[in-house]
Amino acid sequence: MVCRQDKVRLSCSVHYTNDVIGNIDGAKREVNIGITGATGFLGHHLIETFAAQGHSIVAWSRDPDTVKLKGKAANADITWIRGRLGDQQASDELARRSDVLIHAAVFRDGDSFIGSEGDPIEYFDVNVTGSMRLLEAASQHEVNRFVFISSGAVHERVAPDRVLDETHPHWPASIYGAYKSSVESMIHAYGWSGRLDACTVRPTSIYGVTDPISKSKWFELVSDVVDGKTVKPTGGGKMVHAHDVAKAAWLCATTDQNVKGETFNTCDRFISHYEVATIAKEITGSKSEIEGDPKQAGNPMNTDKLEGLGFDFGHTKLLRATIADLIKAIQHSRQH
Repeated sequence: MVCRQDKVRLSCSVHYTNDVIGNIDGAKREVNIGITGATGFLGHHLIETFAAQGHSIVAWSRDPDTVKLKGKAANADITWIRGRLGDQQASDELARRSDVLIHAAVFRDGDSFIGSEGDPIEYFDVNVTGSMRLLEAASQHEVNRFVFISSGAVHERVAPDRVLDETHPHWPASIYGAYKSSVESMIHAYGWSGRLDACTVRPTSIYGVTDPISKSKWFELVSDVVDGKTVKPTGGGKMVHAHDVAKAAWLCATTDQNVKGETFNTCDRFISHYEVATIAKEITGSKSEIEGDPKQAGNPMNTDKLEGLGFDFGHTKLLRATIADLIKAIQHSRQH
């Protein structure tokens, strides 16, 4: 055990291989979880997941006085640090106060991850070099485990003749995907060299009901079905619920298996917009007509590695529950 008096609420950090975060002599203990990107959609789910285990959260915000979290995340025990990705002082402060650090932040100009990168030089400097600063700060302050949230955007192009697993080459077609790919490489270097116990969770497109609901995936499609309109859903993609991504981050942060330098694909399954519309119609009893054919899945992402740690996705049950929640939110918004 290495005692560290600079922690906010925890003075001793455990460095046992099989006890990264959970127990001391069989007794559960409070741990400080550092989170970047905590105010975002996925960040809310990360806060909820880790806070539900009784741990305190330490997180960045550009303006802590204006942070307003929603849902269960609003009740979490959070210490806010003024800062952002690329800020050396904020990186040191977050690492110093964290036992485990989850890095989910992305600096961008607009709302979308792809296409809102702005100036590519500034984007690279803040995101890639900023992540490097955070990694090095975590190493210097002996953070027990560092989990980077990457993206399936590292695979914009996929080889048709091989399995899409963690050994597939990175072929990004966006600056965003290139950023994620670059930091994944640094995670390999820090983890495999022994500089830091670091790993990567690599989710595909993330879905879930968010606030405002108009920003939820499939909002317009489900709204049209609720209204009984004729729809022709042609899209679809590899999907995973935000709750499952947070669960995967939790698992990788707490597992006693060796995950240093490793990457874990995080994808539930292919979900077509046609399937979403069909489920929405079933739930509502809508008179909506669904035209066209479902988009077919391409090369599926292999998740054997993550499931080998004991992970289980939400599958269709979680998809249906999410669409039902989205329908309720849409109907509720129209009553007020």
